[in-house]
Amino acid sequence: MSISIITDQLSQDFEKACAIAKHHGFEFVEIHSLWGKTVEDLSSSEVKKVIEILNKYHLKVINLASTIFFMAKLYPNDTISSFSDSFYAVKGKTKDHMDAAKRALEIAVALDCPTIRAFPFRAPDNRQIIGVLDDQREILDHFTRLVPFAKNANKRILIENCPHTHLPRGEMTNFVVKTIDSPWLGLLWDPANSVRADHKRLATMYKKLSILEEMEFIAPLIGHIHVKDYRYVEGLAKPYQHVAVGKGDLPYPQIVDFMKKTSHPAMFSLEPEVDDIETLVSIDYFKSLL
Repeated sequence: MSISIITDQLSQDFEKACAIAKHHGFEFVEIHSLWGKTVEDLSSSEVKKVIEILNKYHLKVINLASTIFFMAKLYPNDTISSFSDSFYAVKGKTKDHMDAAKRALEIAVALDCPTIRAFPFRAPDNRQIIGVLDDQREILDHFTRLVPFAKNANKRILIENCPHTHLPRGEMTNFVVKTIDSPWLGLLWDPANSVRADHKRLATMYKKLSILEEMEFIAPLIGHIHVKDYRYVEGLAKPYQHVAVGKGDLPYPQIVDFMKKTSHPAMFSLEPEVDDIETLVSIDYFKSLL
């Protein structure tokens, strides 16, 4: 079983991030943003620079954490909020995101990276319940259109469950991937995102599984796992507080033990979203589980 880390959790300076990753014994990294831009926006010369740095530190890219459909409207009348300026993401209309997906696949080929991430469309401000069957049909249609591009590039697209999208739980993204049933499509499971999903916005059928039950249910389609941790603090406006991995509510010992027993264990990738010191704490803790 292997572990990677998203480089911008260490630094926006890609070489500095790779040096830190190598120092802490990583053989694999994941790339979301670097040098102040999302990975899909890299120029050809910047991709060559990335390759040079990876070769220098003997690192392999295991996933491109691209932001396809994250800031995209599922329906024309949706209103969507802006997001944190520190989270670099593709913007524009659906066509712009489709073009970004093609570019991400090109970069994945250049970096010999097996997978890229995509999201199930930004959750709207003007509708309360999300992820209903009509939503899933629309999402299915868009990802079905992406599959031929993934096949042509010989890369997999992994859909991440995210609390800021229409499908915040892994069992919801699982429905899309299982329905399309393509070897070029899989799941990027973020258990912390599933825990954080706003139950007030979900249909009743998606409120029943515990995080460990969800893991067992979707395990056959999981291609990659993001690792961060939350501690729930009752009474706060934002009750889910980022903490170092191992200091929160997520049952990572059980998750790791289960994944060790699967026939094709998914790559774990650290995305602690905490300060530098707590990121190092997260690294040490999670490595102790492997």
